[in-house]
Amino acid sequence: MLHGWTLPQTMTGRSSTVSPPPWHYSGEVIAVEFKADPSRVAALAPAGFEADADGSCTFVFCDWCSAADSDPRTLADPARSQYKEAFVIVTGMFRGGRASRIPFIWVDSELSLLRGHIQGFPKQLGQIHMTRPVSLGKGGVRLEPGATLGAHVSSLGRRLASVRVELQDKVDTPPLALFAPPLHTRLFPSLSRPEPAVEEYSMGKVSNVGWSDIWRGEGNIQFGESEYSELDQLAPIEITAGWRLNLAFSVDGAVEFPITPKSELERADESV
Repeated sequence: MLHGWTLPQTMTGRSSTVSPPPWHYSGEVIAVEFKADPSRVAALAPAGFEADADGSCTFVFCDWCSAADSDPRTLADPARSQYKEAFVIVTGMFRGGRASRIPFIWVDSELSLLRGHIQGFPKQLGQIHMTRPVSLGKGGVRLEPGATLGAHVSSLGRRLASVRVELQDKVDTPPLALFAPPLHTRLFPSLSRPEPAVEEYSMGKVSNVGWSDIWRGEGNIQFGESEYSELDQLAPIEITAGWRLNLAFSVDGAVEFPITPKSELERADESV
């Protein structure tokens, strides 16, 4: 009998690319909050999700360490557990509560790519670089007022996004967009019929959330162009703030549920 939570399956299951949750994440974040054209933001919203009317978005870069309870090799091997990603968050409402949506995301790790697709993240491969703060010597920037941190993401040779954050103050409250529950779409095509084999919503079960060393400052963001990405349709019309912080959380699984057509949701609301 073959074993493995994901392919490839073998007699032992050791070759499986992704092991089951819980998964744990600890990392450093550089982010810029901005507002885009509300109509373009709304155009990326799935059925039932109502994006904020002011077009609020946050572009986030993360340098992650990760682990999985079911596979100690992940924590032990930096080639497997450590990676970077870059993504944009759209905030709004879903079924009466605050929620978020990630329409675009890039990663530089096979493990993260497949683990994300399983959850419903639209992950694509990219090349990501972030300023790494230092605490000794002159080889990098310190976390102090006036320091400038940068990050950028490229894919297929095209620079897609570049951000810069000039630190001003250390604060207690992190950017709220990072903690709005993300609404994902698990989508797996069928090879035998036009309809997808799987098409459903998913929201992760998150625990052990923590943060530290939160810095707020002025942010700047620029989007590039690529014939393979429509990120540039979210070009900023106003920059709100820049951030740098440490972030940690665990994913214990997810709640999966059918996609309800917007018309049905509207009828349900009218009947209440």
